[in-house]
Amino acid sequence: MKLKRWSWCLGILCALVAVRAEAAKFSFSDKGFIDVGSLIQAQYRIEQDAAPSGHDPSNDFLLRRARIILSGQFDEHIGFFFDTDISYGTVSTAVSAAANTPAGGSAQGWNNNIYVLDALAIYKVSRSLIIDAGLTLLPYSHNSLTNPATLIGINSTFGGTAGPYWAPNNQRGFRDVGVVIRGLLLDDRLYYRLGVFNGVNGTKNTAAAGAVSNGLNPGDAPNYAGMLRFNIAGKEEGYGFCQMCFASSPIISIGVAADVQPNSFRGVAPTGPTTAGVPTGMITWTNYNADIFADIPFGGDVELSADLLGQIVKAGDNTPQSGYSFNGIIGLRFGVIQPYAQLEYFNSGTQYVGYTKVGAGATTAFTAGDVTTYRFGISWYLHKHNYKVTAEVAFQNKENAGVETSVGTPATVIGTVPPNHWVGTLQFQAYF
Repeated sequence: MKLKRWSWCLGILCALVAVRAEAAKFSFSDKGFIDVGSLIQAQYRIEQDAAPSGHDPSNDFLLRRARIILSGQFDEHIGFFFDTDISYGTVSTAVSAAANTPAGGSAQGWNNNIYVLDALAIYKVSRSLIIDAGLTLLPYSHNSLTNPATLIGINSTFGGTAGPYWAPNNQRGFRDVGVVIRGLLLDDRLYYRLGVFNGVNGTKNTAAAGAVSNGLNPGDAPNYAGMLRFNIAGKEEGYGFCQMCFASSPIISIGVAADVQPNSFRGVAPTGPTTAGVPTGMITWTNYNADIFADIPFGGDVELSADLLGQIVKAGDNTPQSGYSFNGIIGLRFGVIQPYAQLEYFNSGTQYVGYTKVGAGATTAFTAGDVTTYRFGISWYLHKHNYKVTAEVAFQNKENAGVETSVGTPATVIGTVPPNHWVGTLQFQAYF
């Protein structure tokens, strides 16, 4: 019975691989067309001690990405790009400690919401000047502009586990509404991408005169971001880049970028591991980035791909969000098999780790301090990026992991930083 079941599954898999995987293209004039595509990344994830018992591994099936992708052009100058994605996570309910029953809600469940990820109009004046307007990617690095279907690994969009990588704007996923100019200059050696964006929605400062501001971007200043890349070999010029490119010739580039959002963040600077922090007031959030990307094909269907990013985050003196980070991933593809290794490291600029709070009765915030995440995985390219299976094991190493802090007499435990643990992920990708 088991043999029949596996034979059936293998037959379905072979049928999928045999299908020519590409987006559907509809032409309505000599130069006008619309492409319809999709990206599905389904995962099984097991995480150490993450079950409600606290000592059993969690087992979750979820969608990392589920996108409907539309792109096209009216003529050689006017075009568009539009896609959706899905948010997938738990819906928490408060639990009454006395009765040990849900308070004001049912048991834990799942929340699936489809939302617009990109929506932009494109006007191409020439290869050296393309104008994008709408909800679009912010130009932080080669990695932030990478098409997620071409990522080397499962979580090789840098950010999240090792620290803050973008200003807390009012959009999501390295995107905001704005206007961007981009293009290639100097015989395609210099690529630029510069933009101004909506940024953080402001709130009025209502604090008393002389007190620390409780507002946020009260002048409604926009967010500014830009990137310059020098192409050592090859070039990339589309809306999204590649990471494992299946290239026929080398693609090598180095880049620098910056992101500035005035008065976009109010931080808390700890004054000790168990004492109240000091509010900083409004801070200008600034990122400085430098990166190098290389995708080098060799003979015999062998390809090396590497993406390395260094970053400095300035979000106020002694705040946990300030610091510097290093992220890197390298993969070596042998035909249809590609092992890879990834490192994410964030060194927090805060002098203390533990907890911080502002004012009597304020919510306590726990900080992990420095964070390092190691990832190791292997991908199986059944049909390049169209059909791909990836397995990964990750381990997080947090400076303040598992620390419990208590204050008062008698002492009261007020919380912990989640302990260091491993996470295993199996991802299935279909991309058309």
